[in-house]
Amino acid sequence: MADDRTGLLSGSRPAPPPAPQAAPGITVSSSSADAIYHDSSQTPRSRLVQVLFVALVAVMVVITLSLSIYRSIDVTYNGGMYFMLGVCLLGFVIIEILMIVFTRRGDLPKGKTWFLYFVGVCVLFEALFTDILLFQ
Repeated sequence: MADDRTGLLSGSRPAPPPAPQAAPGITVSSSSADAIYHDSSQTPRSRLVQVLFVALVAVMVVITLSLSIYRSIDVTYNGGMYFMLGVCLLGFVIIEILMIVFTRRGDLPKGKTWFLYFVGVCVLFEALFTDILLFQ
């Protein structure tokens, strides 16, 4: 008996939709039926916003990681704690990346993309608060 979690747990992907059928008298080559086009659920503007958001999160994470490593090298401070803050931030980033991969593979529904943005905002806040803690 299969349930909703079977595809996610077994690693299998949902069955692809059937290929479009051509009208009588028109031949469709297999390359055009199997062609992959851009994501039709996103407009170019929403795709740009998504790319800019991911770039902003990536820049903030790189800055925070470099600052935490810089502060952990200084022996007059508690360096291990600062380094662990950077490692904790990396853990959240890995969770975000896994969620993006699952969404792209089709294991998570596209309608739940708002949750990816929510987790990205949480990563931004953690990076900002870590930067403030590093230099208080």
